[in-house]
Amino acid sequence: MKCKYNFLLVLVSLITVFTISPLGSQEQTGLDDSMRFYDGQTFVIIGRYHDDSNYLRFPSKYKGVVRDAVWGESLSSAGISIRFRTNASTIKVRWTLTENKKSWNQSSSGVDGIDLYAYTGARWQYVNTGLSKDKENEFTLIRNGETVYREYLLNLPLYNCVTSLSIGVNKTADMGKPLAKLLTEKKPVVYYGSSIAQGGSASRPGLAYTNILSRRLDRSFVNFGFSGEGTFDESVGRAMSEVDAVLYVIDCNPNSDKKIIYERAVKLVKLLKEKRPAVPILLVEGYYYDSDFFEKSGNSDVDARRRELKKAYDDLKNSGIKDIYYKKGDGLKGDDHEATIDGVHLDDIGMQRFAENMLPVIKTILKTQNN
Repeated sequence: MKCKYNFLLVLVSLITVFTISPLGSQEQTGLDDSMRFYDGQTFVIIGRYHDDSNYLRFPSKYKGVVRDAVWGESLSSAGISIRFRTNASTIKVRWTLTENKKSWNQSSSGVDGIDLYAYTGARWQYVNTGLSKDKENEFTLIRNGETVYREYLLNLPLYNCVTSLSIGVNKTADMGKPLAKLLTEKKPVVYYGSSIAQGGSASRPGLAYTNILSRRLDRSFVNFGFSGEGTFDESVGRAMSEVDAVLYVIDCNPNSDKKIIYERAVKLVKLLKEKRPAVPILLVEGYYYDSDFFEKSGNSDVDARRRELKKAYDDLKNSGIKDIYYKKGDGLKGDDHEATIDGVHLDDIGMQRFAENMLPVIKTILKTQNN
């Protein structure tokens, strides 16, 4: 996947008109007969740990530092969301993608789509999903709503690169940055893993388990799930250590050969503890695959990988490493074999179950750390 921000986009961004609203100064990117459009970059971006003006998961300085395959996967906007506040009766979104992707085991609404949540005063409630048709897309998320102020959360695509995004509201509406500190006040969780962590195969972005956990815990998640490439890389660990996080989660067993798990897991944990000694680390061993249930070998490979990770955890604990935790994979997606789309990647049932099983574990760790 390649993501290019060309000179023309930069030039356009420099000459766009600004408009002032009671909620603050936001960049106006377009106007039609009834709508004003605002650049998404002028609002609050969560799930992105750097300050580069894009929707990429690594800052540009990591190109050539992480493996090329990891960099390519990092260009997707998984886990990145936009927080804003408006009293608009109509909300539209325009977004441009690098490619019109087709996936054999994922829906386009999760790969390329955008979904919107509104805060009701008690919880984040799903509003609508912006469905993509091509590289350049426009979708009306609210057509004729009440003109009351609400806090909103716009989740970006899980498996595609967003090169530009603007949010449109009816031209009489106020539009600005959030007033409530929902999802923004607390330190984030950094979650490093595989395609499953990236969001495969949630039907829409808000149903990826890291996004579910983010809403439930009221804190952002930095999604370092890289499809096929979550292999305990020290280079990814260096990026993780740049994040002033409340917790590092390492869930790389699904992509890692059993021969590399012990050595790499030990090195990665030691690197993180050297850089951020006070940040706890949670190792997750992974679940059994439904697709292997009727195979002769069954899930013996998963068991072998689990043993290597558990050995790494035990040796790290015995060496004096503090605040390191371990989560077994049993039951993470339930036991009825209905939680995957292809025997491996989680469907929406699986995403919900995974989040529900991880939630008390993370809460306990954060309570122990008084966070």
